Amino acid sequence: MTRPLYVSSGAFIGRKNNVSPDGFLSFCRDFECDGFEFMNYRAWYPELDSILARFLAAGVSFPTFHCDKTIGEGFSSGDPDEYRRACDLFRVNCRAAAGLGSRLLVFHLWNGLPSDKNFGRHLDALSDLYAIAAEYDLFLTVENVICAVSDPLSRLDEIAARYPAARFTFDTKMAAFHDRMGEIVSPARRALAEKIAHVHLNDYAGTPGDFSDLRVLHLGEGKIDFAPFLSLLDEINYSGAITLECSCFNPDGTLCPEKMKQSIVTARAMTAAGD
Repeated sequence: MTRPLYVSSGAFIGRKNNVSPDGFLSFCRDFECDGFEFMNYRAWYPELDSILARFLAAGVSFPTFHCDKTIGEGFSSGDPDEYRRACDLFRVNCRAAAGLGSRLLVFHLWNGLPSDKNFGRHLDALSDLYAIAAEYDLFLTVENVICAVSDPLSRLDEIAARYPAARFTFDTKMAAFHDRMGEIVSPARRALAEKIAHVHLNDYAGTPGDFSDLRVLHLGEGKIDFAPFLSLLDEINYSGAITLECSCFNPDGTLCPEKMKQSIVTARAMTAAGD
């Protein structure tokens, strides 16, 4: 089964280049992929309209929109003002996604230092987030991001129990960090696997649970055995897209788009092997 293959703009934008989109926008048309996943950053809000205009002018498609990762932190404290600010920021992200022509949202329901320490509050907030996304005709997916208290698959189980229609973005590195790549392909997890609506494909080389090594690696640079997971996608007739979310920074901070081009070739071959 051939699935759409996207590239994350976030692979080329980060602290090392002061979250500048210049590099990505200069060569994004050179990638032989089926579209891109737009990564939003909190630092962009003051000039978000002009940044979105530049992305639109690039002449490529952004079917998927990755919301600002920090929004979910605002649900942790229980403070009503922080809650409202988080919902307002989510609405800004939805408006931006709709303006880009995106359809699917990737969202970190928990994140950062608060992580999942007050998960019940995040779980409650999700009802408002679904409602806001629906106003913009957007499909909201929660990503299996790293946890400080529990593990991502257990948290996704809790979301599915509360919201049966919930669908998820599954990130391979995040799963490998918690040593859950083997678990997601097990028969006991089939019901959860069938709720995967989007995939982030990247590699991981660290020891499970080691927060000192969270590098987002290219395929083949880490320890993940992707074959069982790709077979699972075939078994569940997964028809969603796969986004390559692999960092493309050289040690000196310059960008290396050629590495992404190779990862696209590698991902195409891996997907074809599962047909």
